[in-house]
Amino acid sequence: MTTMFEELKAIILRALPTIDENTVQKLINQLQTSGLESIDDLKYVRQEDIADLLPIIQQRKLLDAFKMETEIITLNLQIEPTATSPGSSVLSSLPCSTQSSVRMSTSTGSSSQENCEPPSLIRKAWTETFQVPWNLMPVEVQTAISEGKRPSPAARRQMVRVLADEMRKYDLNPTRSQRLSVCRSIIHQYPKSFADQRENGQLLGGGYTSLLIQLKTRIENLNRTSSFRQHRTSDLGGKRGPTDIYGCTRFQPDLPPKETNDTVEVKRQKLEDIYGQEGVKGSERSEVKQLMETTFCLQRRHINALPAPAIADIRDKWPYLFTQKGLYAHFELLTDINVLRALEFSMEECGKNIVEFFKSKPTNDKVQAVLSDDDLESMLTLPATPRLLLLGEKTSGRIEHWMVSLEGHIICEGIQPTFLTGLAAVFSTFYSFNLQYQEEAACTLEFIQRRFVGINPERGTKAGRGKVPSKKTGRVIHKKITTVNRNVSTLLRKLVDFEWDFI
Repeated sequence: MTTMFEELKAIILRALPTIDENTVQKLINQLQTSGLESIDDLKYVRQEDIADLLPIIQQRKLLDAFKMETEIITLNLQIEPTATSPGSSVLSSLPCSTQSSVRMSTSTGSSSQENCEPPSLIRKAWTETFQVPWNLMPVEVQTAISEGKRPSPAARRQMVRVLADEMRKYDLNPTRSQRLSVCRSIIHQYPKSFADQRENGQLLGGGYTSLLIQLKTRIENLNRTSSFRQHRTSDLGGKRGPTDIYGCTRFQPDLPPKETNDTVEVKRQKLEDIYGQEGVKGSERSEVKQLMETTFCLQRRHINALPAPAIADIRDKWPYLFTQKGLYAHFELLTDINVLRALEFSMEECGKNIVEFFKSKPTNDKVQAVLSDDDLESMLTLPATPRLLLLGEKTSGRIEHWMVSLEGHIICEGIQPTFLTGLAAVFSTFYSFNLQYQEEAACTLEFIQRRFVGINPERGTKAGRGKVPSKKTGRVIHKKITTVNRNVSTLLRKLVDFEWDFI
């Protein structure tokens, strides 16, 4: 059973490279308890078997990985050489990667190989022989390598683009371990040019973090199907503008299979009934989770309606959307990203340094005010834009409760008293309800979006454009973010040693 345990763990980690060890153990235990006796039995696993352990998108990814593994096993055990000629109908019905695997294993008279290999085999082998195409890199990068210097951010961005394109020839969506293997190799080979270092030359962590993040965001952006369109503002008492699909993968999805407008509306009404009987506690029910997923298309239709409805109206129709779990789940369906897990992973990397830095060297006036004054306690009126309100003991710094406000009203109260869970909830509101980042926090929010959450489109922004006078002509021009906010973001960029570039 030890061998099968290791195989299961490897399959799970290939499909979900960011999953924690505890969840992996629970998954394997649950599968074995359900009667799993061999890897071939993975084809019998259903979504409901792992529904209580993983978010919806991760469930689907894992089931696809299970299906892929059992397909390869079936081919290896059952397909005979005589039944797999290049023109056979059986072979033509298989996926491209599977066709190539069968051809290569059954061909006796041809030495040619098709450029199409089994994904499971690629994942295990291609990084071992992968060669970085240095000859295709910008001249500045090649010169920097030869002289032991660091290339400019622009040249490094181009290098990441070339590197991502080359890796995607082997796997359109390389796993974190595969990306890490390539980045480690580059850092080991040319540390002076690409490693994360302090001013004294000391390596930060393994030296590969910033390169790994740039490569990750570039590949995710290439795989992301949506693009920036338009913005939506949220001024209290005003009319919100057109909606946008910036960073979203399912901005307005179609109805699920076998569903109609009438059946989805019936399910929405059922959610209202459950909320009327059980309130927020009903969000823990598996039935509510399933209904929220099924009605996601209708939620987006109501949110995206023009003219944009008031948040209070949306809340009346979708009360479970305004819960901590509801916000997380909607954001994940909308962007394919688990916002809380993404923030937790990023904060593990640099969160301690952020806190220590701002405590020791708060050079920004607004940061000093937050650390020393009681400004937040004196606020009597909630603003229209999203806000995270924290309740806790000032002396100990311990958070006891948090709330999210929007359009001057509390829309969500946390069930976990931690700053990260609150940050994940308030950040989700900008995407779930098509909101612009408020000007005074736009750069910081965009930094969180790109560096911590991993949404990094090549074009567009959720930041507004403030008006400032031109230094040359005196005319009023648009500026993306305020100087004060830029200073905060500059401190954060230096803090985590991450090149703030659009990949």
